[in-house]
Amino acid sequence: MKACRTQRIMIKSTIIIEFLIYSILITSCNSVENSARPVQLNEKGGYFFTASDGSKIFIREYRPEVKPARTIFMISGITGINHKNEEDIINILSCNKNRIVVVHPRGTGYSEGERGDTDPNEIIEDYCEIIKGDSTYLAGNEKIFLFGHSMSCAFALEVAVKLPGTDGLILVNPPYKLKPAKGMSPGITDYLKYVGYFVFARHSPVVNMAGDPSVITDEADRLESEQRNKDPLLVKYFSMHCMVESKRIMAAMVENAKKADFPLLLLYGDNDNIVDRSGCDEIFLAWKSQNKCFKLVKGGSHGKSTVIKSAEDISIWIERQ
Repeated sequence: MKACRTQRIMIKSTIIIEFLIYSILITSCNSVENSARPVQLNEKGGYFFTASDGSKIFIREYRPEVKPARTIFMISGITGINHKNEEDIINILSCNKNRIVVVHPRGTGYSEGERGDTDPNEIIEDYCEIIKGDSTYLAGNEKIFLFGHSMSCAFALEVAVKLPGTDGLILVNPPYKLKPAKGMSPGITDYLKYVGYFVFARHSPVVNMAGDPSVITDEADRLESEQRNKDPLLVKYFSMHCMVESKRIMAAMVENAKKADFPLLLLYGDNDNIVDRSGCDEIFLAWKSQNKCFKLVKGGSHGKSTVIKSAEDISIWIERQ
């Protein structure tokens, strides 16, 4: 009996030692790098906001020709946003009536910050600072809406519940629960690598959030993935620290929904291969305000096709608030 127990202990010890060696090797040999922060060329409507820690955060405004009826902030997550590639969504939200504000989160796009290892909680605080310091918010003479898509839904909801006076929130395919998705979901080798990085190199970028377009089946999502992989304004690789904190924000969506005493429009594309609808249902059911609307978008993918197919619904909902 003692011999068998000793043998089992030796086997377990060997496995642990091999895992530690493997983890050290992969964290030292498989390093990846994000592209450097692009230089921002002067463009109409673009400017920098100075955060409380001195970081410069890039903001791009879109104003209608008429006096704006309301302001809509497009909230982004850790990967960032290329405002030039989102003009179709911006036009849908604007309807030539609304002022649209796009922010490059710190560590992405033209904004300062560590690319791939920015603390998501700092991004949340930046949004709160920016919105609270916005002239429209301070004047109180226009309604303030927030818009989030995919992971940025979690960020938008977190910001909204921290922000007094939010007048409405639009969420598109919020990722409270996920499906296994080719080209986006990690495999067993990836998970082993991530454990190694979490233990030995928590702040080194390793997780590819741009996806592998070569194996993504949905054509629209595949094209968007190809675009993300080539876009210098978007960040591709992230540290385990960044991913763990982002996961915490996503996991808090239902609890935040219970505090959300403002109108909601939730859109879910029935052809979304990444987000499970059951998570969207949980968010909707938990929503505190009874002024809420759930739209199932036929043929909508995880990407922007869900927004484009919902253009009329979005416009009508905004006008009714």
